[in-house]
Amino acid sequence: MRGTLEQPEEPIRTNERNTVKSLESAASRLRRRLRTIIDDLCRLAESAPIAAADRGSNVVFIVPGHFWDRLSDEQRVRQIGIKRAYEPVVELLWLLLAQAPADLVDQFTSADQEFRKWIEFESNWSLEPVPASNDAKIRAAGAALDAIVAVLAAYGAAEVLVVPDTNVLLDHPGPTAYRAIVSSDSFSFILLPTVMSELDRLKIEHRNLEVREKAKAAVTRIKGWRRQGSLMTGVTVDRTITVKTRHNEPDMNRTLRWLDRDVADDRIVACVVALQTDYPACRVVLVTGDINLQNKADAAFVETADAP
Repeated sequence: MRGTLEQPEEPIRTNERNTVKSLESAASRLRRRLRTIIDDLCRLAESAPIAAADRGSNVVFIVPGHFWDRLSDEQRVRQIGIKRAYEPVVELLWLLLAQAPADLVDQFTSADQEFRKWIEFESNWSLEPVPASNDAKIRAAGAALDAIVAVLAAYGAAEVLVVPDTNVLLDHPGPTAYRAIVSSDSFSFILLPTVMSELDRLKIEHRNLEVREKAKAAVTRIKGWRRQGSLMTGVTVDRTITVKTRHNEPDMNRTLRWLDRDVADDRIVACVVALQTDYPACRVVLVTGDINLQNKADAAFVETADAP
């Protein structure tokens, strides 16, 4: 594959806001969030009341020896917060496990069910009146989940994938300008189908001539890369950057439930989530100056870098 001699653009100016300081893969970020949830649950369980089952009757009941007593209102609030933090992690893990071996999926299902027993403070044969014992068991249940996420975090090469949104691409169509943002000379520059469709629309329909011209220039540059080789497999730019395209629009039936197929920003997030699903060990950075898109990306565990 021949490399193009890309003219270096003026780098995107970086500052505290728009430089990605600590890149992580989606799997690694989920792992870090999971560990926080485990710590929070252990602290709550330590303060939660435990009562012994009544064994005084002549009737034999096959029930655990101890059970959780009624949580206080403050403890209930903490429990709700833990559960709300856990559900998005599980939803993304299911997406990351979409094409995983059946035995790994089974392991995750079992680990999730075991961990939920502790989150829900439901009947639990493992419960003991000693907080330290319960702490160890909660952490063991969490470790079973962590081990599965660790497998995903180690799958494939830990490369950097830079994904510009439409507005950023209009102002900075050349990938060399993004080196300062990701603090790396080598990365893959990913062009999403949703973004390229918007470029095609803007070059014709936008009422502002300057925007139309920027869109035409961006499309022309992309076509120039296509003449150099296959953008599906990648075209080398400025020796260390690989420009690639994603051909498939996101399957909105197999993404995060809260994403709306009719909202362009949601389709971009769904595209990036699908990218992370395919490459869970990669560090994916969505470059956007759109605050609403940034908020949605945060909710989807997508790393973002601010536009200048």
